[in-house]
Amino acid sequence: MMKKVKFIILFCSVFFTSIVNAQQRAAKSNGIIGGPAPELHIAKWLKGDSTSKFKRGRVYVVEFWATWCKPCIAGMPHLSDLARRYRQDVSIIGVNVMERTGTAMSVIEKFVGGMGNKMDYHVAVEKEGRMTQDWLRSYGFRGIPTAFIVDREGDIAWAGLPAGLDKVLPQVIAGEWDNARAAMEHQEYRRLTELDNNLVVSTLNPTMGNPGDPQGALKKIDELVKENPGLKYYPKTAHFTIWSLVKLNSEKVVEYYHGMKAFHADPPFNAVTDAVYDKDNLNAAIYLIAVDAYEEQLRRYPWSMNFAETYNRMAALYEKAGNPAKAVEMRQKAEKSATP
Repeated sequence: MMKKVKFIILFCSVFFTSIVNAQQRAAKSNGIIGGPAPELHIAKWLKGDSTSKFKRGRVYVVEFWATWCKPCIAGMPHLSDLARRYRQDVSIIGVNVMERTGTAMSVIEKFVGGMGNKMDYHVAVEKEGRMTQDWLRSYGFRGIPTAFIVDREGDIAWAGLPAGLDKVLPQVIAGEWDNARAAMEHQEYRRLTELDNNLVVSTLNPTMGNPGDPQGALKKIDELVKENPGLKYYPKTAHFTIWSLVKLNSEKVVEYYHGMKAFHADPPFNAVTDAVYDKDNLNAAIYLIAVDAYEEQLRRYPWSMNFAETYNRMAALYEKAGNPAKAVEMRQKAEKSATP
């Protein structure tokens, strides 16, 4: 009888210890790079093999997308290339999230089917918004596309824009990636993102409008960046900087634009085109960076662009820049792209 009691006590101890360990591991995964990956919560697998958990010894990329997300669609061939290149070591899972209200499963399925080899990896739909919360929100991401790398130990090694996978993924596969350093960088990213989305917006919104106070805006931006140098090219800071410089017809916007391109894997090109397109009497160099921004969007996001409209906009910018020959060339491209 005593042996039986001891066995029950031992069993209960092991059982509850395993529960506690599982809870602790789950808690550690809450938004921490280097901690255990959150669980997969899948409503339906649409392509490739289904999986319920990450297998030790294999690397995973979990990338979040939606049918309405233009950069997501533009990046799918890139993910497919990576999936084929590293198939011996890596499984890539594209998880559909954040769909617009009323989007039926059949619509998502039709989209995936229509992509064919451009979406040549495992594809699934999240369950009840749980992956949006446990992955994106917990790690401080608001938008998509966003990708996570799960290392061979089942820990989150990295998270960010899918364009960053080319640099990081080979290091994770080789076991050369530093999770601790990645955690520090991610923590700084979250801090700066919080400042960019809140302090920057609340400080600079009052300076906007027409004509607004572009000089005052730039002064405030300088003060913010002096305290936090990493903010310089963050999305909201970039938006306010570009609009202010364009209002002042300052060629400094050209220098800033090229710095922004070098800093960002996926720069906010529309901040440039929106600020420049309908403005008259600007320096020619400013119109030309807007042309470059349109060209970049055509190159990076061809599925999402109206080519005819974009070429016509580029033609108008070339005319304002004093280059009628290029304007004619763009209008010819617009005509050709509009022909069925």
